[in-house]
Amino acid sequence: MKVGIYYGSTMGDTALIAEKLGEIFNVGAVPISQGLTNIENFDLILLGSSTWGYGDLQDEWNDEIENLKKMNLAGKKVGIFGTGDQDAYADTFCDALGIIGEAVTEAGGQIIGFTSRDSYNFSDSRALKNNNLMGLALDINNQDDMTSTRIENWVEQLKKEM
Repeated sequence: MKVGIYYGSTMGDTALIAEKLGEIFNVGAVPISQGLTNIENFDLILLGSSTWGYGDLQDEWNDEIENLKKMNLAGKKVGIFGTGDQDAYADTFCDALGIIGEAVTEAGGQIIGFTSRDSYNFSDSRALKNNNLMGLALDINNQDDMTSTRIENWVEQLKKEM
């Protein structure tokens, strides 16, 4: 299985998650500032972003999100991961996952790796679909002790869904 990992990170947390995923899948993670090069060559595409302000994508994603929408991802499986703060931004927690998820769907890709919202404490998120999160949502600020387990569980889930 060929895996491609692309991410946007300002403070470094999402970059660390992307690198950890890269270690697990034995591939390099590509900063989104380098573009979505060769994305069509992968069986599994992992896309990551931190959420900024009141539900915004990480800055480097702003140009690439439009490119993503225009791609042909038909038949591609995509996992989305990101970071947010469910205490300070309870009504926009990990909205970036939802923004990327909408773009993936528009491009014809299939989102895999939905996760339960049960162990989180937020009021709303653009990443919610049928009361599940569109991917791996991590809160380094408030639940960092759960990060490693969440990553491990998500990777196992992705492998099963492939």
